[in-house]
Amino acid sequence: MKTNMKFNAHKVILFLVLFFILPNAAISQVTFKAEAPNIVSEGELFNFVLTISNTEGKITSKPEFAPDFIERASSTTRSVNIVNTKVDQQLLFNFTLEAVKEGKFTIGEATMVDENGNTYKTKPVTVEVVKGQVPQQQNSQVPASSADNSASTDVFMRFIPTRTSLYRGDNLTLTLKLYAGLQTEFAGIKNSSVPEFDGFWAKDITPDRNSPDAPKWQRENVDGRIYNAIVLRIWTLSPQKSGALRINPVNITCVINQRVRRNFFFDDSYQTDKKIRTAGLTVNVKDLPSGAPSSFTGAVGNYTMTSKLSKDKLTANDATSLNVKISGTGNFSLIGAPKINFPYDFDTYDSQKTATSNSINFEYQLIPRSAGMFTIEPVVFSYFNPIDEKYVTLASNPMVIEVEKDLNSSQQVTFVNPSGQRDVQILASDIRFIKNKAGKWQSTGSRFLGMNNFYVSYIVVVLLFIAVYLFLHKHNKNRQNIILMRNRKAKGIAKKRLKIAAKSMKLNNASDFYAELMKAVWGYIGDKFSLPVAELSRNNVSELLTGKNVEQKYIDRLIRIVDECEFAQYASAGVNSSQMHLLYDDTIEVMSKLEQKTK
Repeated sequence: MKTNMKFNAHKVILFLVLFFILPNAAISQVTFKAEAPNIVSEGELFNFVLTISNTEGKITSKPEFAPDFIERASSTTRSVNIVNTKVDQQLLFNFTLEAVKEGKFTIGEATMVDENGNTYKTKPVTVEVVKGQVPQQQNSQVPASSADNSASTDVFMRFIPTRTSLYRGDNLTLTLKLYAGLQTEFAGIKNSSVPEFDGFWAKDITPDRNSPDAPKWQRENVDGRIYNAIVLRIWTLSPQKSGALRINPVNITCVINQRVRRNFFFDDSYQTDKKIRTAGLTVNVKDLPSGAPSSFTGAVGNYTMTSKLSKDKLTANDATSLNVKISGTGNFSLIGAPKINFPYDFDTYDSQKTATSNSINFEYQLIPRSAGMFTIEPVVFSYFNPIDEKYVTLASNPMVIEVEKDLNSSQQVTFVNPSGQRDVQILASDIRFIKNKAGKWQSTGSRFLGMNNFYVSYIVVVLLFIAVYLFLHKHNKNRQNIILMRNRKAKGIAKKRLKIAAKSMKLNNASDFYAELMKAVWGYIGDKFSLPVAELSRNNVSELLTGKNVEQKYIDRLIRIVDECEFAQYASAGVNSSQMHLLYDDTIEVMSKLEQKTK
């Protein structure tokens, strides 16, 4: 009887969830995808999974696995997840396959039809099968291609550059990747160092860990062996001088779970540290050839350019803008605004720069002060193409602006020379004849009244000026007070965040601990120096603290704390409480020193 009551209670709860939550929840987008390991060993069993999301779909055709793989088993599972009223329903078809021979093989597409009759297809999946491997021994040697690493082949690290020879000002992408053997239980990273890019302009482009492009563990074939690999860092580098530029090795300490057989029934496990490092890297940088055009300002890559006026017909004293967009491949952060010769009678302002990963836009604000026909000379931009090894100059067409006179202005001058230089015609006169005698309608009283109006207007202008001055003064004072209050509260807010981190540490919740510790550090720096979140980067903070005469050793320790918090996301198993305690104590000490040095 009790069992039936319990069963009925579960049914009631399920009914309430479906009746009240699902109708108000947002259904996610329908997807159909196929997944499998990118590399397996000969004879290994692996899973090929077809996932239908957010629809009651039916698979109408599945790919053929034979003769490259043998299907050993299959199963179907269903799940419903509700997060913030968002429903994610999944139907998973899992096929257990066995790799039977070496080579690269493609598993073809599968087809699914949803309840509305729409057809979806998966993308083909390529699986590489390598020669069968014997489980690695703890004391085996490092692969020859990863010199300067630790004495274990289980865990090692590499710099992977897109190229090692390029011209000054050109770009390369440098990836720092960590490898762990299939039999290795990787628990996290304890200590790490940051490479010094002496002679390079450097930008960290590692995807955020919460983004869809966040790095994930994937299998890779290294010298004929399979490893689990993950990207730790990605940088864009642009050499600023020629010669052989050296990138020093990076050192980290990994935490590995070890298992030891105690007896027939039980195993003991413990954690051990492994210190590993990359090999150093030398990049050969060639100087740019001679013969650069006068419009060349250092841009290297391959670009196109477009220029466009927001409007080419307007009234004097009205505003227009000229947008110059440069697209292509190269280091857009180092491209300066093209120099443009605007007509003589135009008011111009500094260009506004907007950059993306593959383009940069310069917007020039223009205000013509006189009527007439004006011509803006062609916009010229030069760059060096490293593939063709030659300088290229791009030029736009001349742009004509037609400006009509402003009827609300007393100025009545028209420029008829396209360049805007002199040759003016007076269209009308705004100066009336001066009469020596007052007219009959004028009287002493009216003249006196006119004088009174003059003084009243004068007083009004003075009072208005004082009011504007007081308003701006108060606004600046309030702004300074906000910055001052933010500075004063920086320490208190950091303490609160550190307390939250300490609670997570006591609960052995590593994920929340590292997240709160990161917030405490970056939040303190941002509040202390009134920096927006977008400007909180390692380079900016290092330069800022150096300018505040903070010792380099404390700056390095601060950056190391940030790196350890970010690296902690790559832990695949286990939590090292002693590691969290050490990092927590180190953070408090560094932040205390910064507070003393920046008072």
